Amino acid sequence: MLEWENGDWERAWTDEPGPLAVFVHTPLCGTCALAKRMLAVVEQIRPDFRLYAANLNAMPGIAQTFRIESVPCLLVKGKDGGWAKQYRFPSVTDIVDSLDQAYRGETLL
Repeated sequence: MLEWENGDWERAWTDEPGPLAVFVHTPLCGTCALAKRMLAVVEQIRPDFRLYAANLNAMPGIAQTFRIESVPCLLVKGKDGGWAKQYRFPSVTDIVDSLDQAYRGETLL
């Protein structure tokens, strides 16, 4: 998972086509650490899906733009350019299903 620098998310917001996903986290969040490990497994299952990470502390603008309410948060950009938010990380298979929906261009989450 590639960690975004400040400003990378602004380009993805407008320029980068979907599907892609952004894992929004904070470094000291224990739940974020667990979700990040789950996403590492997802990366192995779906290596063709672009998956990024963003430290919310370093990029407060992303919280305002996407109206992020809590972390961890998975932002998923579909083929149509629409964004969806997922706050729950119940299982690896649920995350893979959400990403597959975005990849196929179906209604997200």
